[in-house]
Amino acid sequence: MVQKQISIYGELETETSFHSDQLLLEVSNTHIALMVKFSGKKYVGAFELFQFDSDQMEWYDIFQQIRTESIILDRSYNDSRVFFNLNEAVVIPAHAFSTSAADAYLTAIHGDSTQHAVKYDNISVNEGLVNIYRVKKALNDMVNSNLMMVTPRHVYSKLLENVLDSKALSNGVFLKLQFYYDQMLVLLIKDGKLFLIQSYIYQTADDVLYYLLNIAEQFQLSTTEIQVEISGILDVKSHEFDYIEKLFKKISFSDLKEDDLFKNYIGEYPPHYFTPFINITL
Repeated sequence: MVQKQISIYGELETETSFHSDQLLLEVSNTHIALMVKFSGKKYVGAFELFQFDSDQMEWYDIFQQIRTESIILDRSYNDSRVFFNLNEAVVIPAHAFSTSAADAYLTAIHGDSTQHAVKYDNISVNEGLVNIYRVKKALNDMVNSNLMMVTPRHVYSKLLENVLDSKALSNGVFLKLQFYYDQMLVLLIKDGKLFLIQSYIYQTADDVLYYLLNIAEQFQLSTTEIQVEISGILDVKSHEFDYIEKLFKKISFSDLKEDDLFKNYIGEYPPHYFTPFINITL
């Protein structure tokens, strides 16, 4: 079953539809976020977030139900940017990459598969990184058959570009925690170098604590010194946040500029809920 969790339409009903309006999607195995950038404007004008379980539903059925319930998809778009938030991904140095070896890297880490399309993104940072990732063929076909002029990328790629471009990360340890309803994306940077980027599925707050303690032990991190930045769908009154606050001492929330938020937004949800989605559009 597909459930619409959040819907913010801003100026959608007052804006005339143009072929140059941009449709942006973030697609994971448990959610799809849809956003619109109107022609000639830089901010996101509308947002919808749908939740589902792709292990229980076919991708065709998921998309058809979303299309039925979505107001954003009532319009047509000639420019569709799709960001896949999928965990079968490997980030490697650009000098070690070749298209012929891409599948071998994925097989070594995630096992063999004949049911996926292999894609890769060049990550425009000084280190020169390439993100190789898999997309289920059924999902890839669904995206390409239902959307026009699709430009695909991976969420990891955009997140790495945003974070590694920051000069503030040249020294020390930086831990980025990006939350979704049942998923935590973890990015670890030490002295400006990438050490970890991975997604974890969780069911309870204890799962979150276990993953974070394991990461701290694996990389020999001092939890009192790490700069931790949180974004995404995390309630500050939740048990998950309570554990994080007890474990780490230097915590901040990823902020959005006022101009990056939806126009006429009444603030039903805190800004950090939207940061992971808005940041892929910037």
